[in-house]
Amino acid sequence: MSDVIAGRIELLHPLARGASGSLWRAIDRRYGAVCAAKVMRQRDGAEVLRFVREQTVGSAQGLGQHPHLLPPYTWVAEDDTIVLVMPLVHGGTLAGALAEHGALSPSLVAQLLRQLLDALAAMHEAHWVHRDLKPANLLLDATGDGAPHLLLADFGIALHEADVRLTETGFAHGTPGFMAPETLEGLGTSAAQDVWAAAACALEALSPLPPRERLEPSELPARLHQVLAGSGDPAARPLEELLQRMLVADPAARPTAAQARDHIPSPTAPPAAWVCAADGTPFTVPDQIEASDALPEVPLDGPESLAGLAPGLHERLTARSHSATSPPPAPSASAASAGAGAPPAPQPAAPVGTMTPSADPATQGSTTEPFVHDPTRQNPAAQGPAMQDPSMQGPAMQDPSMQGPSIPDPSMQGLPTTAAAGQTGPRSRRGGATGTGVVLLVIAVLCFAGATALLWSALS
Repeated sequence: MSDVIAGRIELLHPLARGASGSLWRAIDRRYGAVCAAKVMRQRDGAEVLRFVREQTVGSAQGLGQHPHLLPPYTWVAEDDTIVLVMPLVHGGTLAGALAEHGALSPSLVAQLLRQLLDALAAMHEAHWVHRDLKPANLLLDATGDGAPHLLLADFGIALHEADVRLTETGFAHGTPGFMAPETLEGLGTSAAQDVWAAAACALEALSPLPPRERLEPSELPARLHQVLAGSGDPAARPLEELLQRMLVADPAARPTAAQARDHIPSPTAPPAAWVCAADGTPFTVPDQIEASDALPEVPLDGPESLAGLAPGLHERLTARSHSATSPPPAPSASAASAGAGAPPAPQPAAPVGTMTPSADPATQGSTTEPFVHDPTRQNPAAQGPAMQDPSMQGPAMQDPSMQGPSIPDPSMQGLPTTAAAGQTGPRSRRGGATGTGVVLLVIAVLCFAGATALLWSALS
């Protein structure tokens, strides 16, 4: 059973393990695509800062679009586990290729260095310093026997110029053998240290050394001359001249990454003529990871091409917030005064069993709230036939004074007509009582007049 981190990243099987965590082949469930997942433990604040920096390089600065940069495109966290998510590269690392093929030809090293310097130029233009260049952080796409494609990864200790600089404690960031002399001396961080480290990586590709035999920074120029002095490769001499300039002790005297890149011409010969090891054997980068036929993979330039299948969380929440309806604005005072003198518009009779708004301000609800047929909230005086007072039903209520489409009482104007719904209310009952009193008064007057006439006749 696979582990799923934060409900999104499904870990399939491990690919490699390093000091900062393990690398897994995984599935990004948001896109339904295969990806690489770097799993780390949230052991202390330094680890949290590490994964935030890696994710920031990829998203905030847009460096993930560069063809030779491979920063994470997102991250997830659950409990004490943090996962950095990036595209899956199938060709392994340059360190692994050197372990398999040995030293590489100067022509091949020059083109790999050109791609690395192109990546560094983009980083430095965005004011980032990688600070941890080494062959293990240089990935190779699976190109077979074609021209290799290098990608710079692992931005765990990358530093932005805007980052807060803490007081130096004597701890140097980087990997021994690939750290510039000013870094070892604690003289601060600059893009020049990446240029020095890139030259050290090129020298490592020209002549790999075991980790225990790493040289001091001051020994690298002599080592470089020794390696390339007897080479018959046409790229050997210009490559040595460039690397010597990149390895000078003074950071200000080194070329920038862009300047060094521009000193390396693009290859004009077919790959078979220069993609080879130092001994002349072909250099190949085979696919080291079994592909999945069922699922696509996140492209090297990020999941943007898959975004249409599964929009991001922020996009989904924004769309939902835009679809929410806002309550209509209250009528202005001018509109209310303008309509005060106008006659009320005729209102249709309410269907039987429905609620109509009350004209009494004391019982009128909000104009923006829909009317809900709730018997527990109905006014008995405004109910339909199902809730009518039995005393008010039947033909006895067919008093002529109660009929007609409207009531002449001015206080009753503007009220919805309820006769069609069979509804009655307090005003209709008061009207019926008034009519009965008038009839009784007339009868009493007639009776009094008749009694007076009989009395007058008797006396006369």
